[in-house]
Amino acid sequence: AMRSSSRRAAALGLVVLLALGCATPIGVRHVSEREAYQQLDANVLSTGSPSAASRQVLLRQGLFEGFAKDPEASLKKLHDFTLTDMDADGLFALAEFSELLGERRKDPKHTLAAAVYAYAFLIDDEGRTFPNLLDPRVRLAADLYNRAVAKSIVHAGGPEKLGTIGLPEYMGHIDVSFDEASLHWAGRHFTDFVPAHDLEVRGLRNRYRRPGLGAAFAVAPVAEPGAELSPADKLIAGRIRLPISFFLRIPAPRGALRAGKFDTRLELYNSREDDTIEVGARRIAVEYETSVALALALDGAPVWDTEIAGFRNPRAVPEGGALFMWGPHQPGHVPVVFVHGTASSAARWAEMLNELESDPRIRKHYEFWFFTYPTGNPILLSADLLRGWLKRAVDVLDPKGTDPSLQKMVLIGHSQGGLLVKLQVTKSGDVFWNNISETPFADAKLDPKTRTLLSQALFVEPLPFVKTVVFISTPQQGSFLAGNWMGRIGRRLTQAPGLLLGLPLTLAEAGLALPAAAAEAVQGKDDARLQRKMDRIPSSIDNMNPNAPFVKALSALPIVPGVDIHSIIPVKGGPPPDGQNDGVVAYQSAHLPGVGTELVVFNHDHSVQSSPAAIEEVRRILLEKLGAEP
Repeated sequence: AMRSSSRRAAALGLVVLLALGCATPIGVRHVSEREAYQQLDANVLSTGSPSAASRQVLLRQGLFEGFAKDPEASLKKLHDFTLTDMDADGLFALAEFSELLGERRKDPKHTLAAAVYAYAFLIDDEGRTFPNLLDPRVRLAADLYNRAVAKSIVHAGGPEKLGTIGLPEYMGHIDVSFDEASLHWAGRHFTDFVPAHDLEVRGLRNRYRRPGLGAAFAVAPVAEPGAELSPADKLIAGRIRLPISFFLRIPAPRGALRAGKFDTRLELYNSREDDTIEVGARRIAVEYETSVALALALDGAPVWDTEIAGFRNPRAVPEGGALFMWGPHQPGHVPVVFVHGTASSAARWAEMLNELESDPRIRKHYEFWFFTYPTGNPILLSADLLRGWLKRAVDVLDPKGTDPSLQKMVLIGHSQGGLLVKLQVTKSGDVFWNNISETPFADAKLDPKTRTLLSQALFVEPLPFVKTVVFISTPQQGSFLAGNWMGRIGRRLTQAPGLLLGLPLTLAEAGLALPAAAAEAVQGKDDARLQRKMDRIPSSIDNMNPNAPFVKALSALPIVPGVDIHSIIPVKGGPPPDGQNDGVVAYQSAHLPGVGTELVVFNHDHSVQSSPAAIEEVRRILLEKLGAEP
C-alpha cells in the first residue's frame, strides 16, 4: 500500500512538472481594463516614466539599458540615429527622454531640448503638422512642448532671457529673439509670470483650459511707472490676471536639427486678442489656462475682506462705487455688467465668469464688466453711482458713437443689485421725491449742491443703451428679512455715506417734511441727537423692508419698453414655488409679471448666482440674443 501511495505521489509530481514546463516564455495575463489602459497610456508627464512608444525606440536601438548608466551618451546616439532619416519615432522619443533627463537633473538645457524635439515631431520643415491626428503622441508632444517652454522660461528668469539657456552640446547652438514690446498691454506691462501647468485650482467648479500649442502663464498687468493711464485703461480691473501663452517658433525645425543651428523666435500671445497661431499654411489653437488666471487673481485678494466691511462702512470700498472691466473693451463686444448684492462683492460672480468666458460663442461677442459699491448705502444713491459709471464708460470708450455694441448693454443684478439694475431701466418721475416731501421739488429751497444730488438720485431716467436685464434673487417688493429683527440689527451696523452727511439737517432747515427726530435736532440744535439722526439715514436695509415707501414705489414702476427682461428666482423647496422663499426673499416678491422669461430654481438658497442652473440660464439668454442655438 505504501509503494502504491508513493507511486501516486510521484505521478502527481510528474504531472505538475510537465504542466509547469508547458508555460511558454511569451504569453499574456488577464488584467483589469483600467490597469491595461494605464499601462498603454503611461508617459513621462503622468507617471515619471517614458511611454511605451519611446521605450520601444531605445530598445530597438539597444540604448535602453545604457540610458540608466549614461543618459546623455544614449541621447546623443539616438540623436545621431534619428538625424539620418529624421524619423518621427526618434524625435518623439528624444523629446520624452530629454524631458525626463531635464527633470531628474534640473538641467534647463535638456528641458529646452525636449521642446525643440517635440516641435520637430509635430511640425515639419514645410509647416505641416503630424499627419495622424489620432496618434496619442500628438497631444503628448504638444504637452511636452508647452511645459518644456514654460519651465525653460522660468529657469531663464523671464522670456527675454530664454536664449541664455542653450542646448546640449550634441544638438548645436540656439538663438532666441523676443520682442519686449509685447510685454506692454493697455498702458501696463506684464510682470510676475506664473506658469499654469503646476497649479491646482480650488473653489471653482470647473477648470477650463483652451488646449493648443503654447506655454500657458498667468501674468499681472501693472501700470507703467510714472505713466498716466488713459481714461479707458483706468476702467480695467487693477488686480486682473491675464492668461497669456508663449510660442517658441522654430523655422524648418528638422533642417535646423541637421545643421545644429536654431534661429528661433519667442512670441507672446494674449487670450484677449489671439485664439490661433499661424504655422505654415495652417492656424493652430493657442493654449490658455483661463481658470488658473481667474483663481490666481482672486487668491488672497482684498476684495473678499470688503464684503461685510463695505456693508457697514461706505469708506471700506470706493465710496463713489467703481466700475471695472475684465480686460480692455473690444469694439463689437457687448458689455455684460454684473452688479452684486448686499454684503457681497464682485468676487461672487467668479463661477459665472469662469463658465461664460470658457464658451467661445460668448467670448467672441461679449465682454464682462463689474460694478462694486457700498452695499449699506441708500439704494437710490447706489443706483445713481451705477448710472454715472455706465454713462462715463460709454462716453470714454465710444466718444463718437461708432460702436453699436455699447448700445446693447446687458445688466445682471443679484439681490439688491437687481434693484440697482431696475433703476437703470425705469422712469420714476417724482414718486421718490414725494416720499420725502409734499413740497414740489422745483419750489424747495435747496443749495445747488444738494439740489444736484437729489435730482440725480431721486428723479430717475432710463439709460438708452441698456437693452437686456437679468434679475437674480431680486426683492422686487422687499425682503422679509429686512422687516424683521435681523433687518433691525443690520440697519444699526451701517454708517451713513459721506455724500449724505448733513442732508437731514439741510432738508429740515429748508422747511421740508421730515421725520420727527430730524426736526427736533434742528429746533434744539442738539448735536448728539443730530448725529444719531445722521446715522439713521435710511440704509439699503430700510429700503428693502417690504413696508418701506421706497420699495413700494419702485415695485410699481414699469420697465420702459424695448428692454428684454428675465428673472431667475430660487426657492428652498420643490414645486410649486408659490408661498416659498430662498431664505431672504419670498417668491412672490421676486416674481415680476410680464418678464420675457422666468426660471425658478428649486431646492436652492438665495446665493443662486453661482449655481449651474442660473449660469446656464444666463448662457441661454446671451446666446439667444445672438440668434445662436443654445
